[in-house]
Amino acid sequence: LGPMKRNLKPILLACMALLLWVQGWAQDFQFSQFYAAPLYLNPAMTGISQETRMGSVYRRQWPGLDYQFTAVTAYLDHYSFDYKSGMGLSVSSFSEEFLKLNTTEVSGYYAYNLQLSERANFQLGTQISYIQKRGTLENLLFGDQIDVFNQTTLSSSADAVGGLEPFSYFSVGLGGVLTWDKLWVGISGHHLNRPNRTFYVRDGQTQHWPKYSLQAGYTIPLEEPEFWEEGSGKFVHFMANYKRQGPFQFVDAGVQVLLNQLVVGAGLRGMPIQSDLPKRESVIGLFGLNLSSGLAVGYSYDYPISDVGSQTLGSHELSLRYQFFYGTPKSRGQRSRVLPCFSYLR
Repeated sequence: LGPMKRNLKPILLACMALLLWVQGWAQDFQFSQFYAAPLYLNPAMTGISQETRMGSVYRRQWPGLDYQFTAVTAYLDHYSFDYKSGMGLSVSSFSEEFLKLNTTEVSGYYAYNLQLSERANFQLGTQISYIQKRGTLENLLFGDQIDVFNQTTLSSSADAVGGLEPFSYFSVGLGGVLTWDKLWVGISGHHLNRPNRTFYVRDGQTQHWPKYSLQAGYTIPLEEPEFWEEGSGKFVHFMANYKRQGPFQFVDAGVQVLLNQLVVGAGLRGMPIQSDLPKRESVIGLFGLNLSSGLAVGYSYDYPISDVGSQTLGSHELSLRYQFFYGTPKSRGQRSRVLPCFSYLR
């Protein structure tokens, strides 16, 4: 069985690539550090820190396989006190090396901040994205290429496979975030215009599944009364993100502890009760630094709690962010930021 075992890996890769093509392209990519990509998470988080931010998140998924599954998103946002508005731009790329599937997304954002009271704010945001997809099927493995008797795989197939011509479309998203003291709650929707999402048109069922997400966070100070002061820097923050897209739904839950400039955390990703779908639970560990200069870096590793986890070796994620205040808020009678907890979240 030696030769056959050596050929199991390409078969596994083909199956996983097909799964990504059929399901993953209908489903948005997921980041374990979802809070480190705030614009990707919720358009209403554009400018929510009332500072100017720039950041990026890179994810390498399943490094145990020969072909990489990678995602990267980079963003820039700025808050205008004069217009009580946040404006932003992001560029994201999601790729799978085996079939050379690639999605590139360029998004523009606008959010308006409404102060409900001295302690409460509501921010409403919108997003317009231009998305382009590319791919090839040349590395697919078909049934007639598997020679069971000789325990080998053949190089060619009798099945005719058409090319995947690049195509593009526009997508619309909306979101809202309510903040109250140490608590924030957000809700967002993406692909609300249900654009076409596939290379091939089949029975008219090619519209992109909308993605709905509900997020929340709660911060507990470890030092009183210095909670909101610069340099106090000792918090415990709980956060969760529930998202649903088509038949898929996930819950990300985690906790972070900030001790001056050191950030450590842990999390769990799982599905609610869905017995008809494969389980994809993961445990997540996080380490990061949040420097007083405004630079923050975070590294996380998530490991699937499933049989396939030992083969894929989990996923790695690296996040970078730099934020600074542009202007003089005191001259306008404004606070330096709406949500101090977002100043350190990794």
